[in-house]
Amino acid sequence: MDHVSLAAVPDRAAAGRVTSSTRIFWITWAGWMLDGFDSAIYIFVLVPAVSELLAAGGIEPARGTIALYGGYFFSIFMLGWACSMFWGWLADRIGRVTVMCLTILVYSVFTGLCGLAGGLASFAVFRFCAGFGVGGEWAAGTPLLHESVSEHQRVRLAGWLHTATPTGLLLGAAASFLAPVIGWRGMFLLGVLPALLVVAIRATVKEPLRAQQARTEPGADQPSLADMFVGSQARATWAAGLMMSCIILGLWSSTYWAPTLVISKLVATGSTPAAAQKVAAISGIITNIGTLIGCLAMPFIATWFGSRRRTATVFFLGAFTINLVAYLGAAVWLDSVTLFIALLPLVGFFTNAVFALYTIWLPELFPTRRRAFGSGFAFSFGRILGALGPTIVGGLVVVTGSYPEALAIISLIYLLGLPTIWLAPETAGRALPA
Repeated sequence: MDHVSLAAVPDRAAAGRVTSSTRIFWITWAGWMLDGFDSAIYIFVLVPAVSELLAAGGIEPARGTIALYGGYFFSIFMLGWACSMFWGWLADRIGRVTVMCLTILVYSVFTGLCGLAGGLASFAVFRFCAGFGVGGEWAAGTPLLHESVSEHQRVRLAGWLHTATPTGLLLGAAASFLAPVIGWRGMFLLGVLPALLVVAIRATVKEPLRAQQARTEPGADQPSLADMFVGSQARATWAAGLMMSCIILGLWSSTYWAPTLVISKLVATGSTPAAAQKVAAISGIITNIGTLIGCLAMPFIATWFGSRRRTATVFFLGAFTINLVAYLGAAVWLDSVTLFIALLPLVGFFTNAVFALYTIWLPELFPTRRRAFGSGFAFSFGRILGALGPTIVGGLVVVTGSYPEALAIISLIYLLGLPTIWLAPETAGRALPA
């Protein structure tokens, strides 16, 4: 990113009341990156963590049982994430910066507490609360970026903002090499570290002027849930929520199970759990390299297509196709872990990098006074439906006896989601709404 693309915000705001685009970008990026890191921890310790907690509860940790309870905990985390629409509502009322700090504290503390859980019930509660915090960080941070930078920078920086997620997942994958040494509990305790970012945010980032004015100008009304479902705004709200449901269910029900699939296949063919864990960590790194490339390219891809709708359609179809090729073709028909891992960069590119498009698109669908609420509601609504996915996958694994077959079936969600894309308003080429 060159100096010009991250130049200070133009003089549309009073001196001393704005933060440079460079600082805004990297602070919001860091918050989302550490969010991804905390989310990734569970992916790489699912098998040992769930196995130990099941045994502590007097339940035999059989393969199908681990998959079933692993899906439950995925879903519980996402239900907490779904409830995070509260944070967007709060960010429109008290400010983006304050709420961003609160959400980081919540997800850091409760991720750490997962490492201290003594049983299934306490672990479930901590996972729910961690998800509640994780979901809110995006609702506050993304509007903060959109409203703090100049219009000619906004799309590019918003698209690049989502590079934070694969970077956080890469960091989580790298940290998973420590799992044999510090154990799954130690991995969760690492999740406390993002709380330190709050100090930097409070010291260096100021609330966007346009957000302050939207809250305080004469006649400004408080954000209302009902307003999101009235008139033309209702179409944008429902379309955004349905699109997010599809990509969240698709991601958490396919891509995030890849390390578990790798471990299961390798252990079944004679590898030790420790060796399988290392290969799974490598698979996570490879997947997120593909995601990172997609996120970096997204502003240019969206510009090239000239339409948010066309871009989303390409990624939905790409996600469906690559999931079938990787999970059904490579993992089932050819029974090749090596080929499956080789395809993971494309899996990450289509199933995860698509979120970079929505980091650009969602804030463009709502006015400033309700931007955090509207964007957060859409993301959270998506998580409500998306939360069913991991549990469905766990159940399908029990029925089919196969992770990849279950994941291939759930990928049909991308085809079902195509009509929701064309329901959404097209915003390409338009300025951020006032």
